[in-house]
Amino acid sequence: MKWKGLMAVLLGLAIVLSMPAVSASQEIVSSDYSYGSNGIMKLAGALYKDTGELDLKHDYYAVKITTEDIKYRNDGWIGPMYIYVDVAVLPQRATEVPANHIPKSGTKFSQHSVSFSYEGIGFNVFIPRAFVSYWEKTDWAHHFVWEVSGTKPSFVGWWFVFDDYAEFAVGFRVPQNSQVATLTHAYGEWYKFYGVVFKKIGSDRAVIGMGYHPEGYYTYPNVDINILKHKLVIYDNRNIKGLPETIKASPETQSLAGLQER
Repeated sequence: MKWKGLMAVLLGLAIVLSMPAVSASQEIVSSDYSYGSNGIMKLAGALYKDTGELDLKHDYYAVKITTEDIKYRNDGWIGPMYIYVDVAVLPQRATEVPANHIPKSGTKFSQHSVSFSYEGIGFNVFIPRAFVSYWEKTDWAHHFVWEVSGTKPSFVGWWFVFDDYAEFAVGFRVPQNSQVATLTHAYGEWYKFYGVVFKKIGSDRAVIGMGYHPEGYYTYPNVDINILKHKLVIYDNRNIKGLPETIKASPETQSLAGLQER
Protein backbone atom coordinates (compact mmCIF):
# COMPACT_ATOMS: atom_id res chain seq x y z
CA MET A 1 0.00 0.00 0.00
CA LYS A 2 2.88 2.36 0.84
CA TRP A 3 4.51 1.60 -2.55
CA LYS A 4 1.26 2.33 -4.38
CA GLY A 5 0.85 5.59 -2.46
CA LEU A 6 4.38 6.69 -3.31
CA MET A 7 3.84 5.87 -6.97
CA ALA A 8 0.64 7.94 -7.01
CA VAL A 9 2.48 10.93 -5.56
CA LEU A 10 5.32 10.62 -8.07
CA LEU A 11 2.87 10.25 -10.94
CA GLY A 12 0.96 13.35 -9.84
CA LEU A 13 4.20 15.32 -9.55
CA ALA A 14 5.24 14.24 -13.04
CA ILE A 15 1.92 15.39 -14.47
CA VAL A 16 2.24 18.80 -12.81
CA LEU A 17 5.82 19.27 -14.04
CA SER A 18 4.85 18.29 -17.58
CA MET A 19 1.98 20.80 -17.77
CA PRO A 20 2.68 23.96 -19.81
CA ALA A 21 3.15 27.14 -17.84
CA VAL A 22 0.05 29.31 -17.67
CA SER A 23 1.91 32.57 -17.11
CA ALA A 24 4.00 34.38 -19.66
CA SER A 25 6.89 36.79 -19.32
CA GLN A 26 7.72 40.17 -20.74
CA GLU A 27 10.55 42.31 -22.03
CA ILE A 28 10.98 45.94 -23.04
CA VAL A 29 11.86 45.86 -26.73
CA SER A 30 12.01 49.62 -27.31
CA SER A 31 11.85 52.93 -25.46
CA ASP A 32 12.06 56.62 -26.25
CA TYR A 33 11.69 60.05 -24.68
CA SER A 34 11.43 63.64 -25.85
CA TYR A 35 11.19 67.12 -24.34
CA GLY A 36 8.43 69.45 -25.43
CA SER A 37 9.28 72.28 -27.80
CA ASN A 38 8.37 74.87 -25.12
CA GLY A 39 10.27 73.25 -22.27
CA ILE A 40 7.22 72.46 -20.13
CA MET A 41 6.66 68.75 -20.68
CA LYS A 42 8.67 65.58 -21.03
CA LEU A 43 7.17 62.59 -22.85
CA ALA A 44 8.54 59.08 -22.31
CA GLY A 45 7.43 55.64 -23.41
CA ALA A 46 8.27 51.95 -23.28
CA LEU A 47 7.14 49.18 -25.63
CA TYR A 48 6.65 45.82 -23.91
CA LYS A 49 6.37 42.44 -25.61
CA ASP A 50 4.88 39.24 -24.20
CA THR A 51 7.56 36.57 -24.60
CA GLY A 52 5.42 33.68 -23.42
CA GLU A 53 4.19 32.86 -26.96
CA LEU A 54 1.02 31.16 -25.73
CA ASP A 55 -0.85 32.28 -28.86
CA LEU A 56 0.82 30.94 -32.02
CA LYS A 57 -1.17 33.27 -34.29
CA HIS A 58 -0.54 36.61 -32.59
CA ASP A 59 2.10 38.64 -30.78
CA TYR A 60 1.04 40.74 -27.79
CA TYR A 61 2.44 44.16 -26.91
CA ALA A 62 1.74 46.98 -24.47
CA VAL A 63 2.74 50.63 -24.51
CA LYS A 64 3.32 52.63 -21.32
CA ILE A 65 3.38 56.41 -21.72
CA THR A 66 4.45 59.03 -19.16
CA THR A 67 3.68 62.75 -19.44
CA GLU A 68 5.73 64.78 -16.97
CA ASP A 69 5.63 68.44 -15.94
CA ILE A 70 9.29 69.51 -15.88
CA LYS A 71 8.78 73.27 -15.47
CA TYR A 72 5.92 73.90 -13.02
CA ARG A 73 5.86 70.68 -11.00
CA ASN A 74 6.77 72.49 -7.76
CA ASP A 75 4.26 75.31 -8.24
CA GLY A 76 0.95 74.53 -6.56
CA TRP A 77 -0.93 77.22 -8.51
CA ILE A 78 0.16 76.20 -12.02
CA GLY A 79 -0.55 72.94 -13.77
CA PRO A 80 -2.02 71.18 -16.82
CA MET A 81 -5.79 71.37 -17.25
CA TYR A 82 -5.83 69.57 -20.59
CA ILE A 83 -3.86 66.62 -21.95
CA TYR A 84 -4.29 64.83 -25.27
CA VAL A 85 -2.38 61.58 -25.88
CA ASP A 86 -2.49 59.67 -29.18
CA VAL A 87 -0.72 56.30 -29.49
CA ALA A 88 -0.64 55.40 -33.19
CA VAL A 89 0.29 51.80 -34.03
CA LEU A 90 1.38 50.06 -37.21
CA PRO A 91 0.35 47.65 -38.60
CA GLN A 92 -3.19 48.98 -38.88
CA ARG A 93 -4.49 45.53 -37.95
CA ALA A 94 -3.36 46.07 -34.37
CA THR A 95 -6.33 45.47 -32.09
CA GLU A 96 -6.98 45.86 -28.38
CA VAL A 97 -7.94 42.20 -27.90
CA PRO A 98 -8.59 41.42 -25.13
CA ALA A 99 -9.58 45.00 -24.31
CA ASN A 100 -7.41 46.61 -21.66
CA HIS A 101 -6.33 50.23 -21.37
CA ILE A 102 -5.67 52.53 -18.44
CA PRO A 103 -7.06 55.01 -17.57
CA LYS A 104 -10.57 54.13 -18.68
CA SER A 105 -13.20 56.71 -19.60
CA GLY A 106 -14.94 58.46 -16.73
CA THR A 107 -14.31 60.70 -13.74
CA LYS A 108 -11.16 60.12 -11.68
CA PHE A 109 -11.38 61.87 -8.34
CA SER A 110 -7.68 61.57 -7.52
CA GLN A 111 -4.37 60.45 -8.92
CA HIS A 112 -3.42 56.95 -7.84
CA SER A 113 -1.61 53.86 -9.02
CA VAL A 114 -3.52 51.16 -10.94
CA SER A 115 -2.30 47.69 -11.82
CA PHE A 116 -2.18 47.02 -15.58
CA SER A 117 -2.15 43.47 -16.94
CA TYR A 118 -2.29 42.37 -20.57
CA GLU A 119 -1.60 38.72 -21.41
CA GLY A 120 1.88 38.14 -19.89
CA ILE A 121 2.66 41.83 -19.46
CA GLY A 122 2.15 43.69 -16.20
CA PHE A 123 3.13 46.97 -14.52
CA ASN A 124 1.64 49.83 -12.51
CA VAL A 125 0.18 53.00 -14.03
CA PHE A 126 -0.18 56.32 -12.18
CA ILE A 127 -3.36 57.71 -13.72
CA PRO A 128 -4.43 61.36 -14.11
CA ARG A 129 -7.38 62.87 -12.27
CA ALA A 130 -10.50 64.68 -13.57
CA PHE A 131 -12.52 63.67 -16.64
CA VAL A 132 -11.06 61.08 -19.04
CA SER A 133 -12.28 60.25 -22.54
CA TYR A 134 -10.87 57.32 -24.53
CA TRP A 135 -11.49 56.09 -28.07
CA GLU A 136 -9.95 54.18 -30.97
CA LYS A 137 -9.75 55.04 -34.65
CA THR A 138 -8.18 53.39 -37.69
CA ASP A 139 -6.92 55.21 -40.78
CA TRP A 140 -3.24 55.27 -41.79
CA ALA A 141 -2.55 53.73 -38.37
CA HIS A 142 -4.59 52.35 -35.49
CA HIS A 143 -4.98 55.10 -32.88
CA PHE A 144 -5.53 54.70 -29.15
CA VAL A 145 -6.47 58.17 -27.85
CA TRP A 146 -6.98 59.76 -24.43
CA GLU A 147 -8.29 63.26 -23.77
CA VAL A 148 -8.18 64.48 -20.17
CA SER A 149 -9.89 67.71 -19.08
CA GLY A 150 -9.81 69.35 -15.67
CA THR A 151 -12.90 71.48 -16.34
CA LYS A 152 -15.56 68.84 -15.87
CA PRO A 153 -17.53 67.63 -14.14
CA SER A 154 -17.92 70.77 -12.05
CA PHE A 155 -19.41 69.03 -9.02
CA VAL A 156 -15.94 67.87 -7.95
CA GLY A 157 -14.31 71.23 -8.67
CA TRP A 158 -12.08 72.15 -11.56
CA TRP A 159 -8.39 71.53 -11.14
CA PHE A 160 -5.18 70.34 -12.79
CA VAL A 161 -5.24 66.88 -14.35
CA PHE A 162 -1.96 65.85 -12.74
CA ASP A 163 0.64 67.24 -10.35
CA ASP A 164 4.09 65.95 -11.32
CA TYR A 165 3.27 63.31 -13.92
CA ALA A 166 0.59 60.97 -15.28
CA GLU A 167 0.79 57.63 -17.06
CA PHE A 168 -1.23 55.88 -19.77
CA ALA A 169 -1.13 52.29 -21.02
CA VAL A 170 -2.77 50.11 -23.67
CA GLY A 171 -2.28 46.55 -24.84
CA PHE A 172 -2.67 45.34 -28.41
CA ARG A 173 -2.04 42.30 -30.53
CA VAL A 174 -0.77 41.93 -34.10
CA PRO A 175 -0.40 38.96 -36.47
CA GLN A 176 2.57 36.89 -35.35
CA ASN A 177 6.02 38.06 -36.44
CA SER A 178 4.73 41.42 -37.68
CA GLN A 179 6.96 44.46 -37.59
CA VAL A 180 5.58 46.92 -35.03
CA ALA A 181 5.91 50.70 -34.93
CA THR A 182 4.32 52.95 -32.30
CA LEU A 183 4.20 56.74 -32.46
CA THR A 184 2.97 58.78 -29.50
CA HIS A 185 2.05 62.46 -29.56
CA ALA A 186 1.12 64.31 -26.38
CA TYR A 187 -0.22 67.85 -26.18
CA GLY A 188 -0.94 69.77 -22.98
CA GLU A 189 -2.23 73.16 -21.86
CA TRP A 190 -1.00 74.76 -18.61
CA TYR A 191 -3.00 77.23 -16.52
CA LYS A 192 -2.44 79.42 -13.48
CA PHE A 193 -5.14 79.64 -10.83
CA TYR A 194 -5.95 83.21 -9.79
CA GLY A 195 -8.69 82.41 -7.27
CA VAL A 196 -11.73 83.06 -9.45
CA VAL A 197 -10.30 82.22 -12.88
CA PHE A 198 -7.76 79.95 -14.53
CA LYS A 199 -5.62 81.66 -17.18
CA LYS A 200 -3.65 79.79 -19.81
CA ILE A 201 0.05 80.52 -19.49
CA GLY A 202 1.42 78.05 -22.01
CA SER A 203 1.08 74.86 -24.00
CA ASP A 204 3.51 72.18 -25.06
CA ARG A 205 3.75 69.11 -27.23
CA ALA A 206 6.16 66.24 -27.65
CA VAL A 207 6.33 63.15 -29.85
CA ILE A 208 8.21 59.85 -29.55
CA GLY A 209 8.55 56.75 -31.69
CA MET A 210 9.28 53.12 -30.85
CA GLY A 211 9.50 50.00 -32.96
CA TYR A 212 10.33 46.31 -33.01
CA HIS A 213 11.46 44.22 -35.99
CA PRO A 214 11.33 40.43 -35.50
CA GLU A 215 14.65 39.08 -36.73
CA GLY A 216 14.46 37.22 -40.00
CA TYR A 217 10.93 38.37 -40.87
CA TYR A 218 9.54 40.78 -43.42
CA THR A 219 9.57 44.44 -42.52
CA TYR A 220 7.45 47.14 -44.11
CA PRO A 221 9.22 49.26 -46.70
CA ASN A 222 9.73 52.98 -46.11
CA VAL A 223 8.89 52.90 -42.39
CA ASP A 224 10.79 55.95 -41.18
CA ILE A 225 9.96 56.70 -37.53
CA ASN A 226 10.88 60.37 -37.84
CA ILE A 227 8.61 60.87 -40.85
CA LEU A 228 5.77 59.08 -39.06
CA LYS A 229 6.19 61.24 -35.94
CA HIS A 230 5.85 64.38 -38.03
CA LYS A 231 2.82 62.89 -39.78
CA LEU A 232 1.13 62.15 -36.44
CA VAL A 233 1.57 65.71 -35.16
CA ILE A 234 -0.02 67.15 -38.32
CA TYR A 235 -2.83 64.60 -38.06
CA ASP A 236 -3.58 65.39 -34.39
CA ASN A 237 -3.57 69.14 -34.90
CA ARG A 238 -6.87 68.72 -36.74
CA ASN A 239 -8.42 66.80 -33.84
CA ILE A 240 -7.19 68.53 -30.68
CA LYS A 241 -9.84 70.82 -29.20
CA GLY A 242 -8.06 72.33 -26.22
CA LEU A 243 -9.58 74.78 -23.73
CA PRO A 244 -10.31 78.55 -23.73
CA GLU A 245 -7.63 81.08 -22.79
CA THR A 246 -9.52 82.00 -19.60
CA ILE A 247 -11.75 79.69 -17.58
CA LYS A 248 -13.95 80.89 -14.75
CA ALA A 249 -13.44 78.69 -11.72
CA SER A 250 -16.47 76.66 -10.74
CA PRO A 251 -18.19 77.43 -7.41
CA GLU A 252 -16.91 74.09 -6.10
CA THR A 253 -13.31 75.06 -6.94
CA GLN A 254 -13.68 78.45 -5.27
CA SER A 255 -15.16 76.80 -2.20
CA LEU A 256 -12.28 74.34 -2.01
CA ALA A 257 -9.83 77.26 -2.31
CA GLY A 258 -11.61 79.11 0.52
CA LEU A 259 -12.98 81.79 -1.77
CA GLN A 260 -16.47 83.00 -2.45
CA GLU A 261 -17.84 83.30 -5.96
CA ARG A 262 -17.99 86.89 -7.18
